[in-house]
Amino acid sequence: MPWLTDRRLFTAALFVWAAAALIGLVLGPSLGHDEAAFALTARGQAPPGAWLYRSDGTVAIARIGIALGGAEWQLRLASTVLNTLALVGAYAVGRVAFGPRVGAWAAAVLAGAHPMALRAAELLSDLPAMAGILGGIALLASELESGERDAGPRWRIVLAAPIFAAAFYVRYGSAPVIALAIAVACALWFRAVLRRPWPVLAMVGLLALLIVPHVLRSRDATGTWLGILEISAGMPRRAYIGEGLVTYLTSNPFLFYGALVAPIMVAGVAGIARTRRKAPWYLAIVALCQLVALGLESHGQPRYVFVAAALLVVLGVATLAGSRFARPRLALALVAASWLGVLVAAPIYLRHLDDARAPILDAGATLRAASAGQPCVAVALIVPQLMWYSPCRVLAAGLLEDPLPADRARYAASFTRWPIDLRRLLAQQHLQATPLPTRDPRAQVWQLR
Repeated sequence: MPWLTDRRLFTAALFVWAAAALIGLVLGPSLGHDEAAFALTARGQAPPGAWLYRSDGTVAIARIGIALGGAEWQLRLASTVLNTLALVGAYAVGRVAFGPRVGAWAAAVLAGAHPMALRAAELLSDLPAMAGILGGIALLASELESGERDAGPRWRIVLAAPIFAAAFYVRYGSAPVIALAIAVACALWFRAVLRRPWPVLAMVGLLALLIVPHVLRSRDATGTWLGILEISAGMPRRAYIGEGLVTYLTSNPFLFYGALVAPIMVAGVAGIARTRRKAPWYLAIVALCQLVALGLESHGQPRYVFVAAALLVVLGVATLAGSRFARPRLALALVAASWLGVLVAAPIYLRHLDDARAPILDAGATLRAASAGQPCVAVALIVPQLMWYSPCRVLAAGLLEDPLPADRARYAASFTRWPIDLRRLLAQQHLQATPLPTRDPRAQVWQLR
């Protein structure tokens, strides 16, 4: 298909991604748990010392939305633009490791991956961090592989430092993957590093220098240099060691990773054994190590392993493109079907989220009407979202130990999906509850006296 150039395919992928993001902005539901937490932190309403693991970079992105007006679409606007860079990062990795054709097809596949595309307009850190990590990996692979053939890496490799630093500040959980990407690159291309070490050392030194503000903030806030990273490492929690790995290996791969992404990832793992080039092995090692490391340390979610999925998709596309089974027309038809599937599924998915979060908005409206502008505090299991949509300070029911402040109006909120033990709360606080009317039967609100 001579008319299907790499540029046209990549442009089409960006267009589909932008269309999915636009649907998310226009039809987007109320803020999710993490989105509300970032928005509250940006507005200066985070509980003191409680959300240190919320990355400064994403909070800064949320501040743009606050400055624009604070509506859901305004809060998500800046992150929506940055999320698009995830496809650019995937294209860059494919282009460096195998050529622009593989990069374009990898971006096209990821544009139809529903776990990514349906989050294209969310105020979260995963996609911007993915973009930064992939950009840094692409730069390292480009400079070190060419440097092994020539006189060593050029000074351009130093640009990886601010790219990796941006990924770190957007998502603190990026730190292990960044460290792994640098260490594996230096180990695989050690001859290039030894041939001309100063650019690599300068890159590592600049990255360390760029992380100093975080280290100082961590020392001031927690008393230790790595305190915030240690807190971040414990979020999200796991039920047992390896819980996430079990999820990554046993979940329905078509639903968890994407209809096209799952088989292409498998093809990438299978095809790596037949190559001797270092760049493909570099991508495979980083991807598989991220899956294993995150799988051991936390529970599993697709968005936690976006980097691994993207790297394996690049490898899978290269494997399939070089096989005897390569059928460009069939591949284009499958990719186009995945694009159509995402665009059709987006409104349905967003309506589902909107309905699931409607009780929280209803409870927030009830609290707003009942408090009538007076300072208030509420007890619930849903903290960030209820705090964002109500005027009250919200305390987590499961962590409540001290008496509720008597100088504020006191409330409790319970939801069908997130119920609280009202009797236990009343006995603990020595209070009585008066039910308040709500429109949504899935939400219950009481005034406590």
